[in-house]
Amino acid sequence: MRVAVISHACVVALNQRLYEELARHDGVELLVIAPRTWRASTGKLLSFEALPGAPYLARPLPVWGSGQISLHWYRGLMSALRQFDPDLVYVDEEAYSLPAWQALRVCRRMRRPLAFVQTQNLVKRQPWPFGSVERAVLGYARLANPITEECAQVLRAKGFGGEIVLIPHCVDTALFHPQPADELRAELGLSGAVVGYIGRLTEEKGLGDLMAAAEMLLADADLGLSVLIVGSGPMQGELARWAAGAPEGRVKLVGPVAHTQVPRYMNAFDLLAMPSRTTPGWKEQFGRVLIEALACGVPVVGSDSGNIPRLLEEIGGGVTFAEHDPRALAAALRSLIANPRRRAEIGEAGRRAVMDKYAVTSVARRLYEALSALDL
Repeated sequence: MRVAVISHACVVALNQRLYEELARHDGVELLVIAPRTWRASTGKLLSFEALPGAPYLARPLPVWGSGQISLHWYRGLMSALRQFDPDLVYVDEEAYSLPAWQALRVCRRMRRPLAFVQTQNLVKRQPWPFGSVERAVLGYARLANPITEECAQVLRAKGFGGEIVLIPHCVDTALFHPQPADELRAELGLSGAVVGYIGRLTEEKGLGDLMAAAEMLLADADLGLSVLIVGSGPMQGELARWAAGAPEGRVKLVGPVAHTQVPRYMNAFDLLAMPSRTTPGWKEQFGRVLIEALACGVPVVGSDSGNIPRLLEEIGGGVTFAEHDPRALAAALRSLIANPRRRAEIGEAGRRAVMDKYAVTSVARRLYEALSALDL
């Protein structure tokens, strides 16, 4: 089975781990096509990173529209695919994106089947030309891999007639695992129980609620709470002003860090806060940071936005609260801060479940089975 994967995320070596494990299955020959350079959401220009010792071919190509997830376009894609001659083209992008349309055009010319990944969990009417691209891809593709059941429901609502197999996000448990964090805590001047947030600093991620909840808890000197926020985004200035007015040393802001450094900060948390807020155009799609935290044994306090409650119910490892409710968030955090034994128990239970269901090897096996079932 010769599979060509097209993925802008694979410009980063860590994001190739799923396909590395897929390529280790018997009979799989794999080509990974990714941008030669990519403008990250932080503004940093990334160059393609080859995964050392990877058992597949890698073909970084120049792209037009670097940094625009749905709007980039590969130069030389037709030539690369004709040279590899795949049995299947697998697009790790949304069905409405320009890379999906580009892959569709090549597949039609080469008479090859197409598969794609679905992360959209709301039924949206895409504007032109994205709506036309999506309809064409849904009409041609043989396989869709939604990351959650909500995403699968969107596909059914839009009339997709091919195979639908749920393939969730995964976590590299060789990277994300419990490890000492005393040195980092000391470096950052953290003390007491540390509530952490890591991700985009945007309104929909519920950072306003986190600030409000933290203020309630910081007012209790006996609780000994510290807050560590890692990331960048539009709310960075507001958060910096809030941190400056907090009790000295109790709130620390760290800018964006490389994904390979995320486990170091995760392990400095006693709790991960995920206070996401649903908007008319967005709700939490999966919650990858949730499984990354639990792989480190860090319990999660998450809102009931999107996939968060379903994921926590499935694997344990945390508690949920009603979104848009800072008092409920504060109460959930307080309960776990005051009970270190319970924190440790649910963190370990969540870690075991993530190792079993969401480790990269487990998810790669599910992807291999889905592709094999197509009888290419």
